Amino acid sequence: MKFKLLIVSLFISLVGFSQKAYLDSLWKVWSDVSQSDTNRLKAMYDFAWDGYLYTNPDSSYYFSEQMYAFAKEKGQDLFQAKALNLQFSYFFGKGDLKMAMEKNSEALKLREKNGDKLGMAVCAVNSGILSQVQGDFSNAIDYYTLSLKYNEEVNNKMGVATSLHNIGHLYQEQFNFDKAIQYYTKSLKIREMLNDQVGISSVLINLGSVYFDKKNYVKSLEYNNRSLLISKAIDNKQAIAAAMGNIGMIYQNLNDLDKGLDYFKQSLAIQEELGQKQTMAISILNIGSIYFAKMDIPNALLYSNKSFEIAKEIGDVSGIKSASKSLYMIYKSAGRYTEALNMHELYIQMTDSINSESSKKELVRQEFKYEYEKKVIADSVRTSEQKKIVAVQFKQEQTQRYALYVGLSLLLVFGGFMFNRFKVTQKQKNIIEEQKLFVENKQREIMDSIYYARRIQQSLLPSENYISKNMKRLLKNS
Repeated sequence: MKFKLLIVSLFISLVGFSQKAYLDSLWKVWSDVSQSDTNRLKAMYDFAWDGYLYTNPDSSYYFSEQMYAFAKEKGQDLFQAKALNLQFSYFFGKGDLKMAMEKNSEALKLREKNGDKLGMAVCAVNSGILSQVQGDFSNAIDYYTLSLKYNEEVNNKMGVATSLHNIGHLYQEQFNFDKAIQYYTKSLKIREMLNDQVGISSVLINLGSVYFDKKNYVKSLEYNNRSLLISKAIDNKQAIAAAMGNIGMIYQNLNDLDKGLDYFKQSLAIQEELGQKQTMAISILNIGSIYFAKMDIPNALLYSNKSFEIAKEIGDVSGIKSASKSLYMIYKSAGRYTEALNMHELYIQMTDSINSESSKKELVRQEFKYEYEKKVIADSVRTSEQKKIVAVQFKQEQTQRYALYVGLSLLLVFGGFMFNRFKVTQKQKNIIEEQKLFVENKQREIMDSIYYARRIQQSLLPSENYISKNMKRLLKNS
């Protein structure tokens, strides 16, 4: 049975877990009463998550309780919710699904009370995980799609990657491997961009498990070894155990049973240290499968039954399915046909629960519904923008028309004014012309009178020659 990691949606710090100085600095902030309540609570959250969730879950839970009590005392609802989400992760890892559900429900109430969409996305992912583990795939896809919607609305890329990862996990459970790879790859790209080493190691494990399903053992080994390298560097024990378990399966399928058994036992030792029942059940079942391959029926039954009991205890439908299939094959091989038939019927029942047509249709329906809603929103935004542009253009055109009308009106007024001035000027010009003509006529009459008088004068006065002659004659006689 392969390891596939569902990622719990928490607010993850990207600092490496092995940095003692970093954890010491967080503890110092938490212990410093002069610090603000918010700073102290944030430090404790990072301390519990980065320092202990993957290495010592019991200590993580202990510190989350301190964080919750302090946050409640100070009226810090959102930090109470964060502490509860940490506790969800703890109980889920322990296989106590009932307590995990209670913690998640408490956290959701606080998130909704404060309208915290980012936190509501966290709770939606966690609800999806619980639904999926219990075989309720219809509800699981509803929750994962809701979490994806919230995360995209608040631009929480880490949360988007988590939602995509878990939707990919659903497709893998239903043997739609190409779709699973598509979603895992999208998640991986975001995590690489964010340098989220924990998330990267988890996605690599799941990609390795998909390629194992496709019987591409070379590629599966490559992805699991990459995850193992990263997980060891950051001391992520959960991912180390998962990668080792998957590598064990690869060697088992390559018929190197001893090497496979060694990896399974190393994986189991880490899971027992962490107290994670769900993954313990997987490793125990895998060890049983090695013994069955070696035809060691007593040990095969011992380990397979132990895995089956743990899966039933925690209500893990996928685990029950795998263990019942293994037990069916062992009982059949041992000639215990009644028990074999019972286990075969249980295996079919669990398989139908996970791979029902309604679940597959719901998964596809939700995907298309979500894509359609995104398109509708995008189209409505685009239409709204286009309407705004048209409205602006219309307003501009309307303004231009008003300006044109005003301009034409002013032009008409100015034209009328100019025409009126022209008429006045023309009238004045005619008067002036008439006056000028009158003056010229008067001048002509005066000149004519002068010329006439002059001619009369000239006709009455002796000429100059006559006067001159008479003057000379008088002077001579004298």
